[in-house]
Amino acid sequence: MPASSSLRRPRRAATAALSCASLACAALSLSCVPAPALSPAREPAPLRSLRITDGDLDGEPRTVSAAEALRDLDDARYAFEHAYAGLDGRSPSPSPLAIARAQGALRSRAAWRPAELARLLRDVFAAPDGHLAFGHGGRAPLRLAATPPPATPPPGPAPRLERATAAETAPLAPPPRRRDAPPRRLDSPRRLGHSPAVELTRSRDGVPVLAIRTFSSAAAAALAALPALAAELRRAPAFVVDLRGNAGGNYLFAERFALALTDAPLCALDEREVLSVAAAEGRANSVRRRLARGDVPDEARPRFVDHLAALERLAGTLRARALDGGAAAPRADLTTRGAQVRGRAEGPLEGRAVFLVDRGCASACEMLLALVRQIPGVLVAGQNTRGGMSVGEIAFFRLPRSGVTLSFGTRAFRDPLGDFAELRGFEPDVRLDGADLAEEAASLALRGAPSGAPRRDARTSCAPR
Repeated sequence: MPASSSLRRPRRAATAALSCASLACAALSLSCVPAPALSPAREPAPLRSLRITDGDLDGEPRTVSAAEALRDLDDARYAFEHAYAGLDGRSPSPSPLAIARAQGALRSRAAWRPAELARLLRDVFAAPDGHLAFGHGGRAPLRLAATPPPATPPPGPAPRLERATAAETAPLAPPPRRRDAPPRRLDSPRRLGHSPAVELTRSRDGVPVLAIRTFSSAAAAALAALPALAAELRRAPAFVVDLRGNAGGNYLFAERFALALTDAPLCALDEREVLSVAAAEGRANSVRRRLARGDVPDEARPRFVDHLAALERLAGTLRARALDGGAAAPRADLTTRGAQVRGRAEGPLEGRAVFLVDRGCASACEMLLALVRQIPGVLVAGQNTRGGMSVGEIAFFRLPRSGVTLSFGTRAFRDPLGDFAELRGFEPDVRLDGADLAEEAASLALRGAPSGAPRRDARTSCAPR
């Protein structure tokens, strides 16, 4: 996207108060990429409302007739066409032939139970997307991922890249032990299970170990401290950032942490955002559902309420513009590629950092890795990440007749270094499989990468590949 665009960088913000006016203007700019064309056999239809009423956000699903199931299939197709970002190079919705086959299957039976219809829709709309899911709410909720969860790769030796400098391989003297310093626990009142969202401890050798267990906006009070913690850690000769089990959340918290580690310019993630009434309504549905379910701590509710109001204003603005024009507003895809973000630290990273990951690291957690892997002195250790980063900022929809739900991303992202693969994730520089991975990671931070282990060359340009 040109430099004049109002969208500079990925914003998976469950909290960002977006300006309806600026986004509506962006929808009209020449930098927008046109949405994929509709089938020639189908003229653009009037805008539909995909807003879920408050009482139905987690409502009980019901068995429907074939005719009702066909209408729900068409609503699902509409949601995908108008709101799903999709993977680069793939259409956001199935081919007309796939839809026709699904219609034939639905006509073959008189009635469809919710779980059966959800499985059929999953098969029709499936894509290799770690966030795409189908299901329903109610007393016995169902969630069907579009793809099976990735298998953990077999243990093996660490990958070997080409060059490692003497500084990267030389052992470091252990920092002084500080047994008198208790763990620092930063958390919101509602914790993630029994563990704080952010916790700073030390290994047996005194290496700082910062555990970041979520980037959810519900833990905003704890996550706001991350830049200050990064400023402290970057002066240590060695430290560990433990991201195991971090399923993501608001990318802004992850980005601020990464930029506080260095003063270097970094290649931002490439981004493509869907701007449409359907996408805004779906994102608003997702926020309202979290609020209705009580998933948001009291101190974070104002932030969520403000974001919800911004999304609903945006949907209203786009819908009004469509009505004024007398036709359905086209979907606009806003694209940013080759952008840079500059580190905010006072200098380069002084020590050696090990980012410890596993299959639980996904979404905003993987987006953090896309940035920090560009910083000299950073190693990624552990296991492959989950591989659920390519399509984010989730929209939630409920088909009105059956109550079957759809959940998918409205922003597409791409790793600027090209090392990420959806469903496979990031591969670690050094694979760790021991019983005490945090201690192994601390030892790795002290001694450096094994001889001949990887060193990623710095990128001098963020131009699109």
